[in-house]
Amino acid sequence: MAYSFLTHKEFRWLKFALALTAGSIAVYAWHDPIGGPDGGTWVGYGLGGLGAAIILLLLWYGIRKRRFASNAGSVRGWLSAHVYLGVALVVIATLHTGFEFGWNIHTVAFGLMIAVVLSGLYGVYAYRRYPSQMTANRTGIGPQAMLEEIGSLEQQAVELADRIDDSTHQIVLRSLRNTSVGGGVVAQLRGGRPKKAEREDQKAEAFLEEKNRTLVANLDEIKQREADRIMRAESTMRFVAGQLAEAQPGQQVARIRELMDVLGRRRQIVRRLNQDIQHRALLQIWLYFHVPLSIALLAALSAHIVAVFTYW
Repeated sequence: MAYSFLTHKEFRWLKFALALTAGSIAVYAWHDPIGGPDGGTWVGYGLGGLGAAIILLLLWYGIRKRRFASNAGSVRGWLSAHVYLGVALVVIATLHTGFEFGWNIHTVAFGLMIAVVLSGLYGVYAYRRYPSQMTANRTGIGPQAMLEEIGSLEQQAVELADRIDDSTHQIVLRSLRNTSVGGGVVAQLRGGRPKKAEREDQKAEAFLEEKNRTLVANLDEIKQREADRIMRAESTMRFVAGQLAEAQPGQQVARIRELMDVLGRRRQIVRRLNQDIQHRALLQIWLYFHVPLSIALLAALSAHIVAVFTYW
């Protein structure tokens, strides 16, 4: 495994979290209070205090990573501790409850803690998976360069369509008007393009393919007809007419093929740009849950502690 926050200092925080978890399980298994284990025994309070300390430490990571001049350990080390202690917290907090749950503030705090840890684990997964996919998808071209290339290709497409005929111009314009990049949160997470945009692109491609097929099929017939006419003309005029006869149908076919190529390249870049937006959305969406849930957990933890010591 490459060096990362997960392998920081030869898995220092993984070893520490495993030792902490194993010690908590051992103490919980050894302790045999009257009435069974729960959060009100001395082991329960001890595990609760340990869990609260870990939660505060995990929350402090959000402050530490913004203090660039701090000497309190590297950000990578803090992140490594944040991940492994967060997972250990699930076991320690569960042992603290003594597996007693109900409709109360204590269980709300526990549920919020589980939600925070799960969203954090998704964050670890996202940061391990999507950055490499983004690099592969971009192939050295950033989002801004992709947008500029899409604009350039669309201009080329309009110019080529103008030189073919009006029906081609109209269908190409309709396809370009439905270009869709990004969109709302759901569209960004889903990636790809709206079905309407895909349908318009497919219509334009089908139209051009049919036009190209028809022109190619008629090309030999047109050339033969023009060749017969040329044979009846004078020598100089025969040469000029021959050039025109060869050029006109062939140029139309070449323009249509070039237009199809331009539209195909544009469609491919739009897809890559939407894919890039999707990767970034999947990389960041978890923070919109993780941070608010962490703040809610701090509030619920405070209420849990106040309730415990008030009714102790």
